[in-house]
Amino acid sequence: MSYAGLEFENAHCLAEHEYSLLNEANVATLLTTGNGYMGVRASLEEYGSLGIQGFLVRGVMDEVVEVRLTMCDNMYMKKYYVEEDRLKKFEKQERAINLLDFLLVRFEIGGEVFYPWDGKVILWKRCLRLSDGVLYREVIWENSKGQQTKFCFSRFASFSDDHTYCQHVTAEPLNYSGQIKVLSGLDLRTKSNGQIPQKTIDIQFDGHTVFQEEIAGPKYGFHAASGVYQTFSGHSADWEDVNEDGIVAQRITFEAEQEKVYTLEKLVSVVTSRDTDRELAECIKEYMDKYKDSSYEKEYKKHSKIYKNLFSKLDIVIEGDDTADRAIRFSNYHTLISLERNDYVHSFSAKGLTGEMYNNFVWWDAEIFQAPVFLQTMPEYSKNPLLFRYSHLKEAKELAIKEGYKGARYPFTTGVTGEETVWTDVRHPFMQIHCVSDIGLSVLNYLAATGDNVFMKEYGMEMLLEICRFWVSRVTFNEEKRRYEILQVTGTDEHHPYVDNNAYTNYSVYNVLSATCRLLERYGEEIASVKQKTGFDEKEKEEFARVAELIYLPLNLETGMIPQFDGYFSLSRELEVQGGSKSGYTQMKQAGLYNKSQVIKQPDVLMLFAYQNLDMPDTIYRRNLDYYQGRCEAASSLSYCVHSICFADMDMPESTYGYLMETAEMDLKNMHGGTQDGIHSGCAAGAWMAVARGVAGMKITEDMVSFTPHYIPWWDKVTFHCVWHNLGYQVTLDNSGINITADADNNNILPVKVNGSSYSIKAGETAVHAFAAARLARNT
Repeated sequence: MSYAGLEFENAHCLAEHEYSLLNEANVATLLTTGNGYMGVRASLEEYGSLGIQGFLVRGVMDEVVEVRLTMCDNMYMKKYYVEEDRLKKFEKQERAINLLDFLLVRFEIGGEVFYPWDGKVILWKRCLRLSDGVLYREVIWENSKGQQTKFCFSRFASFSDDHTYCQHVTAEPLNYSGQIKVLSGLDLRTKSNGQIPQKTIDIQFDGHTVFQEEIAGPKYGFHAASGVYQTFSGHSADWEDVNEDGIVAQRITFEAEQEKVYTLEKLVSVVTSRDTDRELAECIKEYMDKYKDSSYEKEYKKHSKIYKNLFSKLDIVIEGDDTADRAIRFSNYHTLISLERNDYVHSFSAKGLTGEMYNNFVWWDAEIFQAPVFLQTMPEYSKNPLLFRYSHLKEAKELAIKEGYKGARYPFTTGVTGEETVWTDVRHPFMQIHCVSDIGLSVLNYLAATGDNVFMKEYGMEMLLEICRFWVSRVTFNEEKRRYEILQVTGTDEHHPYVDNNAYTNYSVYNVLSATCRLLERYGEEIASVKQKTGFDEKEKEEFARVAELIYLPLNLETGMIPQFDGYFSLSRELEVQGGSKSGYTQMKQAGLYNKSQVIKQPDVLMLFAYQNLDMPDTIYRRNLDYYQGRCEAASSLSYCVHSICFADMDMPESTYGYLMETAEMDLKNMHGGTQDGIHSGCAAGAWMAVARGVAGMKITEDMVSFTPHYIPWWDKVTFHCVWHNLGYQVTLDNSGINITADADNNNILPVKVNGSSYSIKAGETAVHAFAAARLARNT
C-alpha cells in the first residue's frame, strides 16, 4: 500500500524511496517529529522550502494578517454562514508562529550545493520509525563532476527533555577525495501564513555554539531563544561564523578522503518566555554547557527509553491485517506527539503541532476526541488539558457576563488568552455552545477513568459548578410544554445554525447537570471551600436538579427517532445545489442550501451513542444509525470514527472496518485534501477509540470497566493496554473471545464486566470470556 509516495516497510517504519516534489508537502506533515512541546515538520536539512518547513512550539502564538475571501452566491451562505459585515472588518488573526528552521545542514561538494533537485539522486530512502520516533534519511548524490557522496541524516524531538532536539549527520565521499563545506545552524527566514512577524533581538557565537533570541510577534511579545551545540568528527576542520541574509550558522570546511565517514552532530535547545520567567539566554547557556558532556547517542538513549515506554501504552497490535495494524499505529504515533505531558500552557489543537492550519487553536475536539485516549492509557498526563481550561475559568466567566449569562461560557476556540479566537466572519461557532458542556463531560470522564477525588475537590467541582450555572441561565422554560429548552444554537453539525433543541447539546447538558448534582451530594462539606470561593448557594443545586429533570431530551417515542433539532424531519432529504463558491474556507462538499436540507456535515445524534454511551434500546439505536449515517456527507474528518463505533455497537463488521480504515488512513491517503496543512489530530485519536470503544466495546464508569466485545472476522487478534483507577490491564480480543489480564503490579482488584458477566481480576491474573458462538463450537 502506497501513501503519497510512502509505504510501510514493516510494522514500525513508514518509508519513502524516491524524492518527489509532488508529494513533498504531504510527506512533511506525515513524517513530522515532535514531543508535545515542539513539532518539527519533515522538511529537508539542506533547504526548508516555504509551505514545507515548519517549527511550532505549543502556545507560542501571535497575530498576523489573514486574508479571508468569500462570495455569498447562495442564500445559505448569505444568511446562515457568513457574517459579511464582520468580514469587512476582519484583518488579523491569532495563530501559531513558525519560529525558525534549526534543521539547516547544507553540504557543498566540488563547488556545488547538495539539493535533491540538482545533480543526480542515486539512492533515496527516508523513514519515520514509529518504534523510537526517529526520522532517518539516506541519500547517495552525484554532482555534475561525477562526485558521489553518501549522506545519512537522523533526528528526533526528545521525550526526555521537552526543549531538546537532536540531529546526527554523516557524509562519506564514495569515489573522490576533496574539499567539503558544511553550513550548519539556523535559518531565520521562516514565515507564518506567508508573513514574518518575529523579530530577532540577539545573536551570539561562542566556540561551536550558535544562539539566537527573537520576539515571536508584536501583540503578545513572547520571546523564543534557540541554541545549537555542534560537534564535528572525522577530520580537523576550519570553522567560520556566518551571519548573513537570515542565516545564523557556522561553516565547517575540511579536506575529505574517499570512503571515510565524517560526522556532524547538532544538539538544539529551544526555550520560550511561556516556559520560564528567567532570562532565556541563561537557560540556553545551561543547555549548551550540558551538551558539552553529551552526544546524540547519549540523548537518544534517554529519549528512546521514555518514548518506547509511552508508545507501548498507546500502541494497538492487530494480527492478521497488516494494513490496519500499521495505519492505526501511525495514527497513534501522531496522537502521542500531540500530548504536552509536562505543563498546561496549552492543550490539544486540531492539527497538533504538525502544521499551521486551524492556527493551533484549542477546540472542543480536545475534550471529546483527543483527551479520552489518554484518560484510558496515560491518566497521569490527562489532567493537563483540564488544568488548561481551569486556568482560563476567569475568561470563561467574563464571556458569560458579556453575553448576559451566569457561570462559565467557554469559547468555541481559544489560544493564548482563554478568550474567543474563532474567525469573526463565520456565524455558527458563536452558537456552538455545546463546547461548554463538552468541558464538563471531560471533567466527568476524567473522574470515571481515574477516581481522582483530589482533583475534583481542587479544580473539577469548581469548573462544573460554573458550567452548570451557565446552562441554568441559558435555558428557556416553555410554559406550554412545561419543559426547559435550549434555543438558537449550532450542534456538532455546523451546517445547521440557528436551531432550537439540538439533540447533542440538550443531552450533554442533561448529563452534566445530573452528574454535578450527584457529586454535590457525594462531596458535601468536603468542598466547602469551593462553595465559598464560588459563592455557591444550596438553592442552586435545586435549580440544577430542576433543569436536569425538565430539560427536553429529543426523542419521538412513536418512531424511535431522535430529531437532531426542532423541525429537522420537515426539511428535504435532498440537498439543493445553488451557486458554486462554497466559500474559500468552509467544510462543505457542495454549494448547497443546507438550511433547507437534512444533509449534515458530521454526526450529531450519533455522537451521543458513540462518545456519551447513550443508553437506548438497540432498535432505536439502529434506526437512528441507519438514518443519520445516510444523511451525513462526512465533510469533517471527525465523522468516520463515530460511524465506526456505532456500527461496531450494532455488530456490523464490514461497515465498522470501513469507517475505521477511513479514520486511520485519513491523512495517509489525503482523503480530505488537506494533509499538507497538518494531521487531523482529532481523527487520528479516533482510530484508537474506534478499536477500544468500538471493536472491543470498552466503556468506563466510576465503578468498573465494561466490555461488549465484537470482532472483525478477518483479524486474528487485537491487543492493547489500558489503565483504570491506576490499575493497568491488557485486552486481548480474537474471534473466540476476549481476555483481560491485570498488570502484575496492580495494588487492587480490577472490576470488569463482559456482556453482563462480572469478573474481579487480581494482579497478574486473566479473565477469559468466550463468545457464545465459540463456546457452542467447542461443545459440538
